[in-house]
Amino acid sequence: MRVASAVFCAVFLLAVAVQWNDPDPLVWMVGYGLAAGLSLAAFFGRFPVLPNALAAIAFALWFLSLAGTLPGAPSEAFTSFRMQAAGHEEPREAVGLLLCAVWTALLAVHGARRRPPSAS
Repeated sequence: MRVASAVFCAVFLLAVAVQWNDPDPLVWMVGYGLAAGLSLAAFFGRFPVLPNALAAIAFALWFLSLAGTLPGAPSEAFTSFRMQAAGHEEPREAVGLLLCAVWTALLAVHGARRRPPSAS
């Protein structure tokens, strides 16, 4: 889990860096920065359930707002790091949000499984 957390932290930090030329960089930098921060916490063995669960829900809802752009999206939208056309932006953003949602949900589940049972 530590290696996966480091990889995802690096991926999300790279996503933060490439947002500088986005039309709305701040919102995306904060989102990917949050995912990077939660990944960094996981790297250090911290799996806060509530922050990860809330992030997963927020990312999933955000993903759903863009999911309609995925059907029929041209494959060129996903085969290059460079933006080929304006219509490629939203499908790419949707995939990034899905990645954030799934990863933070996995971190929340992992954190919940690591919690000791509460004393009765």
